[in-house]
Amino acid sequence: MELKRKSGFGLAKQSFWTWMAFTLFGSLAFAVWQFTVVPPSVEAWHLWTRYTARLSFFLFLVSYLAAPLYQLRANTVTSWLRRHRRNAGISFAIAHIIHLFALIGFFSVSGETVDIVTLGVGGGAYLAMFLMLISSNDAAIRQLGADNWHRLHKLGAHYLAVVFAITYLSHFLSGLSKPTFLIVLAFAAIVLRVYVDLIARQETSS
Repeated sequence: MELKRKSGFGLAKQSFWTWMAFTLFGSLAFAVWQFTVVPPSVEAWHLWTRYTARLSFFLFLVSYLAAPLYQLRANTVTSWLRRHRRNAGISFAIAHIIHLFALIGFFSVSGETVDIVTLGVGGGAYLAMFLMLISSNDAAIRQLGADNWHRLHKLGAHYLAVVFAITYLSHFLSGLSKPTFLIVLAFAAIVLRVYVDLIARQETSS
């Protein structure tokens, strides 16, 4: 059964492997560059975790904001983003899995431990991400039902956005790094997504 999409958009399936290649190349290029310039060390692992996190964050933003940006202004760019939203979402998941390996490597060589709060919040983010990843296909939509599928992905996306925002804010406040523009991007993305969702809900109820 062919799914009828609310937006009327098909999916850019022909571009899936291009997105995968870009994601893998980007993640691994960071590693090659980092461990070539800086000999394998705690600092090298730390920088790889940072760069892989930023790559996954920007891929996440494409997926997270594709629909609201299209709703605000339909044009060639937002139409392209909307059509490639699933590709961006799966690419984010792959990049964030690589980020997880970078984190494991960092904690292994540094000897640092993860506090229970970070473990719980971060573990919840990965759980949400994996649930969204394995359900990012038409078969899952049919199995779960469109409404349940949308609830799962909306809740998961908002949770991931909040985790990104809080993580960057906590890094800023603790002095670990000063990614001010990332903090602004993360919170602005949440506000924009919620704002567009509220507009859509008001239009539906009126």
